[in-house]
Amino acid sequence: MSRGEKQGLARVSRGWQGFTLSHPCLPFLTLLFLLILAYPYSPLLTPVFTNTTDESPRAMWVWDARIVTQPQATSDLLRFCHRHGITTLYLSAYNLQPPYENAYRGFNRQAHREGLTVYALAGDPRWGQTRYHSVPLKWVESVCQLNSKASPQERFDGIHTDVEVYLLSKSWAERPAELLGGYLDLNVKIAEMIRNLPKPKNADPNFKPLLFGVDVPFWFDDDSSYRILWHGRVKLPTQHVLDTVDTITVMAYRNFAEGSDGTIQLVSLELNYADELGKKVVIGQETQEDLFPAYVTFGGTSCAQMRRELEKIQKAVGHRPSFGGFAFHHYESYRKLCGD
Repeated sequence: MSRGEKQGLARVSRGWQGFTLSHPCLPFLTLLFLLILAYPYSPLLTPVFTNTTDESPRAMWVWDARIVTQPQATSDLLRFCHRHGITTLYLSAYNLQPPYENAYRGFNRQAHREGLTVYALAGDPRWGQTRYHSVPLKWVESVCQLNSKASPQERFDGIHTDVEVYLLSKSWAERPAELLGGYLDLNVKIAEMIRNLPKPKNADPNFKPLLFGVDVPFWFDDDSSYRILWHGRVKLPTQHVLDTVDTITVMAYRNFAEGSDGTIQLVSLELNYADELGKKVVIGQETQEDLFPAYVTFGGTSCAQMRRELEKIQKAVGHRPSFGGFAFHHYESYRKLCGD
């Protein structure tokens, strides 16, 4: 794949803004149905997924921050998560100042009650440039401040950044190593800030520090010419990233699992290196419609087709220690794809 093609795929990778049951024990099923009707209906009572693919962790990007301020939208989102086995949210959280602080704390409380993990999500291509590092660091500080004042159930579980420096097309074409170096330095600064956080005074016995995850394109490690000397070591960009953060979400956007350019092949090197480090790789999948080329997204196909491809991926890599499940980009388009 040429550099130009990679840049083109990167540009479409970003989204700024049938279950059937048959059983011979029909009397038992009838009784079960009547028992369910005997209790007030809860949309979060029973998930609709049953296959082994859905047993793996599932994350989802949620870019519309207005959801946390709207009770009905929040309920719809949590219901969708339950129906589709979503276990983690990358939740857009650029502005954590009052009055939004209380809205996020309330949302986190509800999400945790439903068993979800919530990462504060933000990002901008410019954040990878050294002169702009103060902006994301201030944002990370605001997440930490919220957590320090909140109860355990109101806190964010992690930080998730989407800093795609290659979208700065002109700068990337002229000095990619400089941009990559600045991006890697930013990750170190964020990781150190999180590591040095004091333990909250009201932390429970099971307190865990903030996790740090990032989005990376699949092609950060598919070309040896992309190796970069950073902090005295020459490695592929994804390897440098994995050395620093807790988990990566690979934007391996394909609507087919197998073959030389399928999702399984695109994430193989990331999984190999993460296996060595004992870290997790989450496999990102796109659901937006009208993207080019069409094979980068399940948008315009069907929920059933995506499920079939996910099953192939699960079968191929689900046993790997580094496999961290799937992530879906993003809530609104995923919801449209599956008719919810």
